[in-house]
Amino acid sequence: MIHFDKILRSREIGFEKIKKLKMDFKSVITVKSNIPGEEKQHYIAYLLVNRFIHLIPKEYFIYKEYSDGYDGPSFILGSNLDPKYLKTQLIKMENTQALGRFVDLDVFDGESFLTRGDLRQCYLCNKAAFVCAKEHNHSSEELIQYVTKSVITIFESELSELIDESILKELTLHPKFGLVTPYSNGSHPDMNYDLMLTAKDAILPFFIEMFEVGLTESDYENIFNHIRKIGLKAERAMNQATGNINAYKGLIFNLGILVTAFGNALQHNSGVESVYQISKKIATYALVDFARSDLGTFGLKSFQRYQIKGARGEAVSGFLTVQKMMKYIGNHKESNDHVKLMYLIAHCEDTVLLKRCGSKEKYLEVKQMFLDRIQGKYSDIESLNQYCLKNNLSFGGSADLLILVFFIEKLRHLIW
Repeated sequence: MIHFDKILRSREIGFEKIKKLKMDFKSVITVKSNIPGEEKQHYIAYLLVNRFIHLIPKEYFIYKEYSDGYDGPSFILGSNLDPKYLKTQLIKMENTQALGRFVDLDVFDGESFLTRGDLRQCYLCNKAAFVCAKEHNHSSEELIQYVTKSVITIFESELSELIDESILKELTLHPKFGLVTPYSNGSHPDMNYDLMLTAKDAILPFFIEMFEVGLTESDYENIFNHIRKIGLKAERAMNQATGNINAYKGLIFNLGILVTAFGNALQHNSGVESVYQISKKIATYALVDFARSDLGTFGLKSFQRYQIKGARGEAVSGFLTVQKMMKYIGNHKESNDHVKLMYLIAHCEDTVLLKRCGSKEKYLEVKQMFLDRIQGKYSDIESLNQYCLKNNLSFGGSADLLILVFFIEKLRHLIW
């Protein structure tokens, strides 16, 4: 437990920074969490301040400084906008954003912090918050439990939307090289767009369960064993919804690992790059499957014959292909979603493609075709699509990784 005098000292140091910064700017904005109790360095506090620093319009400030101490994480922003205008806009944000009541967005004009003009209500009753604090109407444990539950509930709802949007974005891409789209069943006579939507809806809740595991557990082996059980539940739900058609088994594994790693990164207040490293640590325990002889899956056969690890290998690498693709896209600003998919097809280990090709030689030949045309014209995309349809090719592993790419891109705007 942190002693209160250390919190006060941390606040004094912070205020000295604010006064010093005010010498260079018209206004100073501070972004802090509104977490009760003495433990201000709660993982919820980091989630909140990182979230709101992305929500505050960039035109509101021209300088940003991050601070972390016994008083919790915070951002100090320098602005040349009028302090009263800023305070008005930030109050609106506190009042309208779903998580706004759990943050303090303050403005210093050089003499004082501007007040809201109204009293903030207690989290647990109808009284003013300062009254409840003065009268000790609620314990810190009660308040923290309420804040944690409320923030996580809201955040998980938004996270579920991001996952949903990411899957839909991949599904609606057209044409798509033998994969299912709204306009084509591709090389999948047993699948169509509506079936994929049904499968998506069936598996969505299980990703949030996995996120919660990452958020609350620390031992990587325990995490893997826990989310594997959740993944099996997701597969059963998918099979029941689709009549035993495997629409997203690979995605359940890969996105499940990534979402779990994201939850674990939040628990430890680590940045987006740590998600890849955490994914690697969790997925390592999936490699024991390759030592088994009772699975009889094509993935196991691919490893035994060609040392191709497929979805497991991508996760164990920390989704290295995804990382490289995002770097490639960053260096080629004109790239679009077709280019992203083509890059993944050319570079990732896709056991779905290997199975469809029938040999490693054909598998490598097809991958080279995509590599050669990765920055081609739309006519190249259409000709490749027709080639895939004619030869009954598909790229389930690559499509799953494209969903991960979309999810990471959206996630950066939500929290990092």
